[in-house]
Amino acid sequence: MKENKPGEISELEGLPVESNLLSKKELPVERELHAERAEKGFFAGKELPTGRELAVERAILVGLETESMGHVIEGKTEGERTLDELEELAKTAGIEVVGKLLQRRPTKEPAYYIGKGKLEELGRLCKSMNAETVIFDDELTGAQIRNLEEALDVKVVDRTMLILDIFAQRARSREGKIQVELAQLKYRLPRLVGMGGKLSRLGGGIGTRGPGEKKLETDRRHIKRRISYLQNQLKEVKKQRDLIRKTRVKNEFFTVALVGYTNAGKSTLMNKLCGSDVFVEDKLFATLDPTARKLTFNNDGLSHGLSSSGASHNNSIADQSVAQPILIIDTVGFIRKLPTELIEAFKSTLEEAVYADLLIHVVDVSDPEYEAHIAVVDEILYSLGAGNKPRILVLNKIDLLKPHERIPLKNSYGENRREVYEISAKTGQGLDKLVKGIRKILASDKIQLDLLIPYNEGWALPYIYENGTILEKEFVENGTRVKVLIEERKAHKIKEFERRAK
Repeated sequence: MKENKPGEISELEGLPVESNLLSKKELPVERELHAERAEKGFFAGKELPTGRELAVERAILVGLETESMGHVIEGKTEGERTLDELEELAKTAGIEVVGKLLQRRPTKEPAYYIGKGKLEELGRLCKSMNAETVIFDDELTGAQIRNLEEALDVKVVDRTMLILDIFAQRARSREGKIQVELAQLKYRLPRLVGMGGKLSRLGGGIGTRGPGEKKLETDRRHIKRRISYLQNQLKEVKKQRDLIRKTRVKNEFFTVALVGYTNAGKSTLMNKLCGSDVFVEDKLFATLDPTARKLTFNNDGLSHGLSSSGASHNNSIADQSVAQPILIIDTVGFIRKLPTELIEAFKSTLEEAVYADLLIHVVDVSDPEYEAHIAVVDEILYSLGAGNKPRILVLNKIDLLKPHERIPLKNSYGENRREVYEISAKTGQGLDKLVKGIRKILASDKIQLDLLIPYNEGWALPYIYENGTILEKEFVENGTRVKVLIEERKAHKIKEFERRAK
């Protein structure tokens, strides 16, 4: 396949090669050098061969707090906390935040989102801080973006564009790239009239990653054709994902999906449980493409790669004959105000939670807003149709809490429908109890069978060893008498031997 030039869109890969965070004032030589490095996955702030540093976008963040957002936690209102989260998103995208502005007013201003006085203050702040970008903590209309850019003479980006940009950076698989571009195009399509020619003249950075260089923004028919093409590509990808799920069912895997707010520690937990090396980074949306790993329990209830102290050890099984494998899937993290376009585009990926046998909801309890994060995840799970799935609530990062802060945690959720476990995925604290909890749920779907396996049925005993727990075993004249605990859905293959045991 021919190699794309920077800025070109590959019909197969679905996302343009160029992916940068350069300011609009970059030098031509910097643009050219960065374009070459962008193909290899380098972003803003990386050192050039000349020894110089690429310019990083300087941005001011703007939030609006209405009367319904007055809940105060640790001295900060909801508007202040969401603006802090926007700052984390901006840093994840490689943006340098040089200022924040929060306005409190009853409603949004239709034309400019913020009031006239605050708009003038924002303009002065942009000049004094030499900011070239303003990021709003909400989704703006095309008309609002146009009005704000004309008034401020800087690039205007909203929360949705920022999140889409982060996803564009993080997408690695073909499916992920298609999903991101589809979400970007669906976001831009209704904003073409309001945004006018502004999009096509943007020189790079957040909001332009993806289909920007092809000027798709100015051609509605082209965008619609592209959307149609990407949707067809996703249908093919969905068929492949459905085939994988059917294979899991055929192989009788018990699937567990890790869900939770972004940066809650899901990947760290997977690595600790499975002894795997899933990419972990202290940034939002470090995991974008779903990752699956096999987890095995040995006879004493410990998991593959986990010692009784919760510490990771080499991948060995104490007694393989009674090992019980399950599949753990690490999913993309959720966040408040998750763009509708992303939910729709990533539906086939998010459906991993829908088809899982068990959900492990991982919560960062060191975050003052962990209760709000739980509510956000619950809301998204219900919207996906996974709200009533069996669920374990894992309160993670307890090592970051003081002793008196841990007292109300389990009391707050212990009477809920969910099992609750307090852990530290980083240190391993509490993981032994979590593993026992997972095993308890597995056992709740099990039945006990008393079987007589004829000696000429050589396949049956290995199947029982692999899928069940041997309680008793005795060699008799006409076969092997076995008392086994096994999941009901796996028992159909050996049910015939139960009749002979009677």
